Amino acid sequence: MNKTAFTTLLTFTVISLLSANSCIKENYSICPDYGKYRITFCQRSGIEQKAAMNAIVIYNSVDRESSSNGVWRFTRAPGDSMLNQEKPLRLYPGDYNFKAFLTKGAIQFNNNMVKIKNRELHVMADTIERVSKRGENRVLLTFVLSNSLIEVKCNLDPKYKNLYQVYDVEMSAPDDRDIFLDTESGCCNYSQSITEFYDYFLYSEISDIFEYYCVPFLGGCYLNFRFRLCPLNVDEDSVSEQTIILQSRLFLNMEISQGRAYRFTFDVTPYEINYLSTSVRDWFDNDCIEEIPLL
Repeated sequence: MNKTAFTTLLTFTVISLLSANSCIKENYSICPDYGKYRITFCQRSGIEQKAAMNAIVIYNSVDRESSSNGVWRFTRAPGDSMLNQEKPLRLYPGDYNFKAFLTKGAIQFNNNMVKIKNRELHVMADTIERVSKRGENRVLLTFVLSNSLIEVKCNLDPKYKNLYQVYDVEMSAPDDRDIFLDTESGCCNYSQSITEFYDYFLYSEISDIFEYYCVPFLGGCYLNFRFRLCPLNVDEDSVSEQTIILQSRLFLNMEISQGRAYRFTFDVTPYEINYLSTSVRDWFDNDCIEEIPLL
């Protein structure tokens, strides 16, 4: 290559690089797309789970003539606020609607529907963010509850607190076989029946509170609760032999709604269970608790 040709080629390369760099610094709406840019997702608020979780993110462009859309799968490490993926998501600049769905188990997604199950926390986030021409575009997600939460508060009679503990709580489970979340609307259908099977509650980090995530379900049904008490400081091998089982049956005239938390409060002794009250709140709002009639 002669000197003149080399100089011409070098000049063209430098001009091209300068044009590209100046273009990236300009308003991307009047600048041609030179490529896709990395997207990362971070939880702003709404969930504090120590367990690993799975997620999908559905994205749709809202301002491009040739729409860009897709589904991307992620994982979230225990206690981490970032959604992680092996291959980073990259998109052209523009405004996008991002919908994220997160749960502990495997996510069953088909035809814009996500399967909802009992005993699993299901949360979702919906936001519109702009992807700009920068090295990393961080999307902040605020999660809300997709299914329902039932809490049971056990007020153990003080004169028995040094003798017994509430070992676990169970409830007759709503039928979750055909319950799906519509990812377009964020709404799911409600279970219409209570089964004969019992599901266990998990002991929460709040004293005397047990919790159970379940599908939303209609009212006009009976709920059966089962409580197990055992003596304190008993050997694990002897728990079953010394366990006291008590039951309570309540008629529910209200529905258990999607996105809400219901707390059933009981007075407990080793001899009987007495239902006291039910309160309801939005899942993310612990300060707004409303007492509601049950019977």
